[in-house]
Amino acid sequence: MANHSSATARSEKPHVNRTTRTNTIMNALKERARSVLNDESIDAESRARLCYALEMNDPWLAKMVRREDAAEILERDEADLHDCRDKQELCQKL
Repeated sequence: MANHSSATARSEKPHVNRTTRTNTIMNALKERARSVLNDESIDAESRARLCYALEMNDPWLAKMVRREDAAEILERDEADLHDCRDKQELCQKL
């Protein structure tokens, strides 16, 4: 049987330095997870779970990071609200 074909084999190799969109997203997620791990305001149990998820490449890592970010934002907003109320009370007393 003859091997006569008009198709030629590709001689190009994929770019080694080229990062895919998925890799870019995963790298950003892992970087964000590391910054959340370094946050002292998050309790030790949550940090341990997040650390384990990061090491295991857990598919829920993104959700966990978002949840911790949301909790951090809520805590910050509550503190700001408390400061604002204190300032309002002080202004009323004056």
